[in-house]
Amino acid sequence: MSVYKSDDLSYLKSAVDSIFLQSYQCIDLFIYRDGEVGDNLQKYLDFLSNYHNVKVYFSAHNQGLAHALNFLIEKVLVCEKYKFIARMDSDDISHPARIRKQVNFMIRNLKTDVCGTACREFGSSFAMKEKTLPLNHEELIDLSITNCPFVHPSVLFRREVFINGARYPEHTSYTEDMALWFLLLEKGFHFSNLPDVLLSYRVNENMLSRRKGIKKALSEIKIRLKYMVKLKRVSVRNVILISLRLFFHLLPTSVMSFAYKKVRHVYMYKGK
Repeated sequence: MSVYKSDDLSYLKSAVDSIFLQSYQCIDLFIYRDGEVGDNLQKYLDFLSNYHNVKVYFSAHNQGLAHALNFLIEKVLVCEKYKFIARMDSDDISHPARIRKQVNFMIRNLKTDVCGTACREFGSSFAMKEKTLPLNHEELIDLSITNCPFVHPSVLFRREVFINGARYPEHTSYTEDMALWFLLLEKGFHFSNLPDVLLSYRVNENMLSRRKGIKKALSEIKIRLKYMVKLKRVSVRNVILISLRLFFHLLPTSVMSFAYKKVRHVYMYKGK
């Protein structure tokens, strides 16, 4: 989990509590403070650092989510007792059975390297009561060309994913999780999702504002077209859907909010 100055203390407490309340007990929580934060956030992080199963690391300068996650991955890999690495955001809520169900699935399905879950969105007019994604690897490859195959803060990785050298790409114009999914697919790692809603995922209009802009749009389109070819998923449908993302990124936020709620439900989930 990464924490930075704009995080809401009450949201952070709920996120951390949801990890403490997991039915799976063998969990250590690694937190990275990405730059200076306000007094109240700092006091809470200092408080957490007293727990035996919480490791808190502090950086004086904000360097972004990808750097924060890569730093924590390096710290986790030092200790060989960890078989799995789970993601969590500082404003979401993991349901009590989340980690237990994911670990059990990974133990039963040795081919799966990354496992995500369905989620419930909340906090915005375009939130979906239940966001479900394809479950099997081949469908997730198909989805990745035009959209994200995982709810990022829901994923659980096998340790081996990162031992083999994979990391979140830093200094990209597109989102760090999308960059990682393409990298892992290129390396041959296997994806799965659980159908269970195991995360409450906070969304807001600011999330859409961060996706606006011609530079971000062109960067995203470029990488999607590149991996459409690399992953042998070339089709007229995929070219059209990727191209439409340019239009989407240039919409006013109010219109984007409406489109995000309506259009993504069509091509992300029905998508055939």
